[in-house]
Amino acid sequence: MDLIDEVLERIKPTAEENKKIGYAVDDILKKIQERINGIDVEPILAGSVAKGTHLKNPDIDIFLKFSPEYERKFIEQFTLNLGMNVLESPVINYAEHPYINGKHMGYDFDLVPCYRIDNSSKKITAVDRTPFHTKFVLEHLSEEGKDQVRLLKQFFKGIGVYGAEARIQGFSGYLTELLIIKFGTLENVLNNAAKWKKYTVISFNDVNEDYLYNKFKAPLIFIDPVDENRNVASALSMDNYATFIYASKEFLRERTIKFFFPEINVVEKSIDRGTKFLHIMLPRPNVVDDVLYPQIRKFVNTIFKNLEEFGPIGYHYYVDDSIHVIIESYMLDLPRVMVHEGPPVWDRNSEKFIKKWKGRALSGPYIINGHFYADIDRKDRKMESKILSIIKRNSIGKDLDKISNSISFSRDQGTIERKELFIFLEKKFPWEY
Repeated sequence: MDLIDEVLERIKPTAEENKKIGYAVDDILKKIQERINGIDVEPILAGSVAKGTHLKNPDIDIFLKFSPEYERKFIEQFTLNLGMNVLESPVINYAEHPYINGKHMGYDFDLVPCYRIDNSSKKITAVDRTPFHTKFVLEHLSEEGKDQVRLLKQFFKGIGVYGAEARIQGFSGYLTELLIIKFGTLENVLNNAAKWKKYTVISFNDVNEDYLYNKFKAPLIFIDPVDENRNVASALSMDNYATFIYASKEFLRERTIKFFFPEINVVEKSIDRGTKFLHIMLPRPNVVDDVLYPQIRKFVNTIFKNLEEFGPIGYHYYVDDSIHVIIESYMLDLPRVMVHEGPPVWDRNSEKFIKKWKGRALSGPYIINGHFYADIDRKDRKMESKILSIIKRNSIGKDLDKISNSISFSRDQGTIERKELFIFLEKKFPWEY
């Protein structure tokens, strides 16, 4: 079987599966209609299922298009109350405003409030343009194109860059659809991506690329065909952009199923890297991923850039019931003495330096190349105490600040989840395992 045919067979819903999805959608729309009670709102199917670009077992989006006469608080609360009544195991999530997720007939559904507008430029909330996205894709994507979208989605999933949510910072479903509409096929998208440079601008119209780059400041800029003031690729990180470029080159060189369905087989290795590991743990706060992950990145970046004297090499983080951060470093403990550089001898502040350290320093003050120096007692000799000092001086995120007193440390690699440690040490791309 051809590689592409094999991938499609594994990811494309069958006619019977689509029939079941259709039953579930019709039933939930019926239940919603029964509970509208005179409110000026239109429930519609949105997302990949509405556009016919969904994979097997899709999440299904139902948008509730309210009249603009309603206040935002009303449409949010109405949607949440509705979801509590029509969905099983409902959970409130947050994007620009609250929406509700739950189960119905075995499928995951999102109920999302938006405003009914006649032009995407008149949007009141960010999601108001979504029905225009659906319309654009349906008008410009052929049946063959829908399969090409599925293939590109699975390629993105396989290399680990699919999803615009904060946890991933990758390619959204809508961006995937636009890439196929623009370039036609998976093959064409990959051929184009293999030639992308540090920054790329894509549009369906003639544009001033320099102007758009200065406006959006993003590695990939794809102008939304229904809103010229929006970059559809705004969520994409530089690392995921670069990973896709590299993966495109590698796939075109060697076409294997691993780009679509990687298998990470954890292998026990005993390699003495001559380095030290610190495992940092925090309880997971009760917030959604889109709120949590930006704070984790802020936490990691804040501590990592302030550990320079320990010789940090790299870091990795993962989340389960707790937040786990692994720091690999040349050292976890520093010597007592620290060389402290002062001002030049002729500087007006040199007297203050002498006054502060004479009699208090372990050695000095003394002069090297015209500057005063003193050997002093190091405050934070252990990485753990240094991290605690960093956290005390800096915010690590609104929700993480509240639980920073619950931080714990371990120098034992055995406390790190085996697969996560393997991924961190191997540092391979998903298709290379």
